[in-house]
Amino acid sequence: MRIPWRRLALIAVAAVPIAAIGGVAWIATRDLSRYQAKLTDQIRKVTGRELAARVPLSIKLGSEPAMVAEGVTLSNASWGSRPDLARVQRVTLYLDPFSLLLGEIKIGRVVLEGADILVERNDVGDTNLEMLPPPDGSGPHPGENRSLRMRTAPIFPWINLVDVKDSVLTISDGGGRPPVVVEIAKATFKAPAPNQTLQIEGRFAAPQAVPLELTGNAGSFDGWMRGLPGNIDLQGEFGGGKIAIKGGVGVKGTTLQVTADGPDVSVLGPYVRLPVPAGGPYSLNAKGSTQRNGFKVEVPALKVGSSELSGEALFRVDRKGTATIAVNADISRLDVSELRAPPSAAPAQPATSPAQQRLVPAMPFSASWLGRSALSVSVRLGEVVGLGAKMQNASVTLSSGEQRFTFRAAGSVGGGSAGIDLIYDPTGRLGQTTLTATANRVSLGELSTLLGLDLGLRDAVADIDLRLRGSGRTTRDALNSASGAVDIGIAKGVWPNSQLVNWPAETQRLLGASDAGVPFNCIAGRFEVSSGVANLRRIVVDTPRAVLIGGGFVHMRTEGWEFIVAPEARDAHGAALASPMRIKGGAGRQTASALDPNLSKLLVGGGPIPSLVAQITQAGRQAGANACTVVASRIEALRPGLRAQLPVPAVDVRQRGGRPAHSQTPGPQRSPR
Repeated sequence: MRIPWRRLALIAVAAVPIAAIGGVAWIATRDLSRYQAKLTDQIRKVTGRELAARVPLSIKLGSEPAMVAEGVTLSNASWGSRPDLARVQRVTLYLDPFSLLLGEIKIGRVVLEGADILVERNDVGDTNLEMLPPPDGSGPHPGENRSLRMRTAPIFPWINLVDVKDSVLTISDGGGRPPVVVEIAKATFKAPAPNQTLQIEGRFAAPQAVPLELTGNAGSFDGWMRGLPGNIDLQGEFGGGKIAIKGGVGVKGTTLQVTADGPDVSVLGPYVRLPVPAGGPYSLNAKGSTQRNGFKVEVPALKVGSSELSGEALFRVDRKGTATIAVNADISRLDVSELRAPPSAAPAQPATSPAQQRLVPAMPFSASWLGRSALSVSVRLGEVVGLGAKMQNASVTLSSGEQRFTFRAAGSVGGGSAGIDLIYDPTGRLGQTTLTATANRVSLGELSTLLGLDLGLRDAVADIDLRLRGSGRTTRDALNSASGAVDIGIAKGVWPNSQLVNWPAETQRLLGASDAGVPFNCIAGRFEVSSGVANLRRIVVDTPRAVLIGGGFVHMRTEGWEFIVAPEARDAHGAALASPMRIKGGAGRQTASALDPNLSKLLVGGGPIPSLVAQITQAGRQAGANACTVVASRIEALRPGLRAQLPVPAVDVRQRGGRPAHSQTPGPQRSPR
């Protein structure tokens, strides 16, 4: 008998979709609460955790039949920081159409939308991913006694394809370390079995960071659950460039190789949690590996534009449980002109007008890590360009032990050299800060760029010797209580006209002020700091038309200041304009000045009056000497009444910052003859 194969084929083609539609219709009319209860019970038997849904399972009809649940949660470990390990806004379980023909419900694909997953570790090293079936009955758990009969743990059906959308994964290792947050915009995870290779394709990012678009293999699902993923081979796009991550995490340790390149290196900042400046193009080659007693990160080469560096960092925990970090870097060339501040979100505009910015911000000293970690950083800079003057052979060291923080930096700047030494000791109620800084023939323009302050005298070269010590938990408190001395000597330059606008007109004509400013030959002075008040005991300024001397104070708490200036003309034509003046001002206050002709008689002693111009001329004949520095050391002998006439602050230095400052000018006093 002849078999009608063609007719049978047509009947099968017509019957399959009819059967599938019938299966979907049958499921749609079923009560899924029993299936949901069975699913919840199966998960409880496998993991020991509770699965709950705010909106029960429902059928979604379409080209791909699916079951949908909303508000799904999976309970956390009993010691967890929050009740739920995972919270998912919407779970879609796509059904396998072939299983529907057999009257079964089989899940072919799962889509998680709006998932919030927390992976954390407790103090003894256990993770909340360690899930064990609950013991049966109230008797001893089989795992506690090998002689008891072992029962096979129930196996949850494996789903080989999982899609994740708009989700967040948080990994917290405890120990005071900040958690790692990964935002998953869209990703697909595929594996034929839990112990088989896990294939990944997705878009991942740190908060407010440029996302990584990665594809490749990332160990296995079972490996990730045990904390040992296995072999990793990922590559993709990152910030307009390429990135590749290769290596493995196994029983013998971790070895990961990362290579990346792109137009802007600042995209790495949020991932390494450092303020990485913007610049490029960049090329990175890095390696991370576990050592016998720690974890080591090596950077054989990092190129950003024309800048090049290499280095390594070692992270370990000593026998006392103290975290130790050692960083060594070698920067062969650093071009500052190619780097910019990292991009940041624009701050919201306040409703009211902001307060006047203070000269010294109240920056707190973050010393909470002192005593809990040991940090050592050593950086060598072969060449730094882009600051105007070239910096060479510079070194930076930073170390912190149990009770002390030390920062040291030194290098050659242009034709001179500079160094700084900062020590912070947090012991005691307020702690103590010691600052020592020196500069020898360093451009003030370079110092202004490094310190972020516009001193105005950018074309001048200075010698500075600073020694201060103060107590406090912020920069402002430390300066408010500081004591020490600051010696300044400045070579030839130009005084900007913007700083002389409020000076008396007679003084401006005497100095020959113009739009370009006032040229000067040298400046020298000494500040004696006590309880947060910097008293300028003497200052000497030599200009082509006059020599100026004076002094005053700068109140670091209120940031107010007041000075007296007494000029001596170099010629008879300017003698009529050479009259002493008083000038005062401060942060957020307009500068005010006034002539005080009677002051000139109070500065000199009895007998002949030495000429300041002659003293400057004679001192200038000494080879390599700053004439103003030489004369400043003898100013009290040349003008014995100067110190008695210097203004002093009337405000008690112990008053709280922010109150308005007042100054008190001493009455006329004659020096004893």
